[in-house]
Amino acid sequence: MSASRFVCIPVLLFSLSSPFCIADAMAHSVANSSAASMPAQANANKADSSHHGVRLPASFFAGNRARLLAELKKMGPGTIAIIKSMPEQHRNGDSFHMYRQDSDFYYMTGIEEAESVAILEADSDKPYTLLVRARDARRERYDGARLGVEGAIKNGADKADSFPAAEQTLKSKIQNAQRIVLVSNFDEDFRRKALDLIYPFGSDNNHSNFKKTLIDGRHMIAEMRVIKQDVEIDMLQRAVDATAAGHLAAMRASKHASNEGEVAAAFQGTVRGLGARFTGYDTIAGAGGNSCTLHYVTNDAAIEKNGVMLLDAGAEVGYYTADVTRTWPVTGKFSKEQKAIYELVLKAQNAAIALVKEGHLHHEGFDAAMRIMSDGLVDLGILKGDKDTLYKSGAYNRFTMHGISHWLGLDVHDAGDYFMEAGKRGGQRPLQAGMVLTVEPGIYIPKDANDIDEKWRGIGVRIEDVLLVTKDGNRNMSGKLPRTVEAIEAAMAK
Repeated sequence: MSASRFVCIPVLLFSLSSPFCIADAMAHSVANSSAASMPAQANANKADSSHHGVRLPASFFAGNRARLLAELKKMGPGTIAIIKSMPEQHRNGDSFHMYRQDSDFYYMTGIEEAESVAILEADSDKPYTLLVRARDARRERYDGARLGVEGAIKNGADKADSFPAAEQTLKSKIQNAQRIVLVSNFDEDFRRKALDLIYPFGSDNNHSNFKKTLIDGRHMIAEMRVIKQDVEIDMLQRAVDATAAGHLAAMRASKHASNEGEVAAAFQGTVRGLGARFTGYDTIAGAGGNSCTLHYVTNDAAIEKNGVMLLDAGAEVGYYTADVTRTWPVTGKFSKEQKAIYELVLKAQNAAIALVKEGHLHHEGFDAAMRIMSDGLVDLGILKGDKDTLYKSGAYNRFTMHGISHWLGLDVHDAGDYFMEAGKRGGQRPLQAGMVLTVEPGIYIPKDANDIDEKWRGIGVRIEDVLLVTKDGNRNMSGKLPRTVEAIEAAMAK
């Protein structure tokens, strides 16, 4: 990836004393908003930080459909795949949550509209049918334009139909198929509808039309998503760079903030201004003792001025999300105890990152990090006893609690198998070039750990970066964000 695409982010990262600020970045984004609406490739040489409206090209989605169709053909004649969009989610009353498409459906179609169904027919020379909502002038005045049949064709479908007439199209496709690969992640009503069409209620299943095989297709698409294509890596880097700008804004805000919400708002406002319509998950901004709650999303407590601030937050750009965590002292200077815990976690992270290479197993980084943190907790006097015995017993779990790595992409915990053994945190899957994963060890000593010396209580530290596996090792996609004690303190000082 060319660094020139993201010029303003390095300015923020390496020139923290520069007058160039988030407001400047947002103004720059507005000035370039028309270019930002183009596909990622078309905008590849633009040296700006704006990610508003960027999307992957139509060829990406067509390629994904071709790959899935190739797998369907291997299953035999009469095989189709049915992939359902995300249903709309009520918030309250007649209000809905902001709509975000299902990741599998988006990966196959690029369509962002609700109430859509994609059908792929292995035996057809025009295999892609898209069922969409009917055009409705009144509703479109309220909610925005709909694709309709013409829009579906313009967006790559070979054939299209609109509901309610499309109900008959769906029924006919299923009746004529012998093998149905169904992908319906979150739409239980549609899953039941499909089951009723595949296995009609009351049927004795003797008639040949009813001798059908139903296959859960989610694993098929998940495995396609594990290895990222170049355009996906570029989009992920955009998300990471926007995230880095948001983290720096949050660090600045924390020096004068009185509440966690101000820190969370600094991150969220910055990444939205840079074009992240969504965050990949609810922002975690925990100060002091709240840094020890792994998925703390209330973000509404007073900030302890002598405590640490833990921010776990990721911008989503073009449907791809970052996932980055930094922990820093609110005062700008780590206390002796905070520094000791931080450097122990950093040592563990560095050891795990060194094992992110082709051919290494997913669990190797976890094992290395846990051994370092277990022994380090003994050295600090937080765990007491023989190092080998304590490590083998898993005593460190009390203060570490979670795995340290997961796939990243369209979802924050992205699709794909880890080859996980029962009871294990790390997987047996060998790493391959093109995989993107996090490395995120952490140590958390809650305030109510009354058997631990008080000086350690209320310190929670997690350091999380985004790693791309390459042919010759790895690339830390978020590595420009301050990570060492010295770099963080220098950033806070400016």
